[in-house]
Amino acid sequence: MHSEKLQSSFQKFGELLDVRFSKGVFTTEDSVRYTFFDALHSELGTAPEDIILEAPHPYIERKKMDMLIPEMEDSPEMVCEFKFHGKLPSEQHQPRTQKAGELFVDISRLAIYKKKRQKTECFLVYVTEFEMANYLSNDANRLDDFFNLLPDETLRINAEYFDNRPETFTNTAGVYGIEECDLSHIFSISRDLQNKYFVRIFEINQPR
Repeated sequence: MHSEKLQSSFQKFGELLDVRFSKGVFTTEDSVRYTFFDALHSELGTAPEDIILEAPHPYIERKKMDMLIPEMEDSPEMVCEFKFHGKLPSEQHQPRTQKAGELFVDISRLAIYKKKRQKTECFLVYVTEFEMANYLSNDANRLDDFFNLLPDETLRINAEYFDNRPETFTNTAGVYGIEECDLSHIFSISRDLQNKYFVRIFEINQPR
């Protein structure tokens, strides 16, 4: 069970994004990260020196993690990967199948870390607009069980999960191989954000 303060941080993060998107502020993945850091500072009292950005991944050569907060007296180590799928400036359709695969690359990175450091809390923070949300929710693409995983439910990610899926998706997702893990949906906004943006936060754990 996560602390009330951590859950408050997630809620604050959603509120800050809602304000940002409602004002039409240009947003990138870095913007999403810094908004998340601000929420942690507001609700957890996390200081800038507590947060390590682009920390080398200790178990994947030449790869980095988006955010690492070392273990503190009253909280375990935390690792986060962030993914933001915003609208393309050209208004062209996104390479949706590839981008879906990239989400699972982040999950693999976290699963590999979690396997070695089981006390670490590992989170995927995902923010997207309508096009990718619609793609991930479409039954035909077989990713609805991921994107619309119910709160506190668990989804097992393993080799079987990738059976009979598009080659582009599986080739992208399997760049580190398939590290079995359990995915839990621990936070989402209860309503659509302004301009049809969606927030999902997943926790990655070892299979039970």
